[in-house]
Amino acid sequence: MGADYIIGTATVSPMPLFTRAIYVVIGLTSVGFAGLGAVLPGLPTTVFLLIALWAFARSSDRLHAWVRRVPIFREALVHADRYHAERTISRGVKLIAVSCAWGSVALFFLSRGLQPSLTALVLVVLAMACTIFMTLTRTATDA
Repeated sequence: MGADYIIGTATVSPMPLFTRAIYVVIGLTSVGFAGLGAVLPGLPTTVFLLIALWAFARSSDRLHAWVRRVPIFREALVHADRYHAERTISRGVKLIAVSCAWGSVALFFLSRGLQPSLTALVLVVLAMACTIFMTLTRTATDA
């Protein structure tokens, strides 16, 4: 479904309005988290920016271009563009993403106790998915 992410431009294929709306909501939510990550220490920006660019590349040329112009994302866009061009992620981005994922799990359990819940399961699965993805993705070598 949809087109692949292309650096600098988005190629959007026709899709049902509901599907497009879901991609826009995912993109806007990710932009919100990326914005928080840009100003809050410890919260990743690049990972959320990658998700936003992916979603907008499939739903909206205008929003895709807008995200690329936001000055606060300039540094994260370097990492995002490198990922799309080379399929590599820098060691620092990997460390922050995995640390934040597992830090979220730890904070959840510290605040709620070790009681099993659907939310706890979802958080652990997401942290595991993040860890697996970061482990399987090649690490960028800085020249």
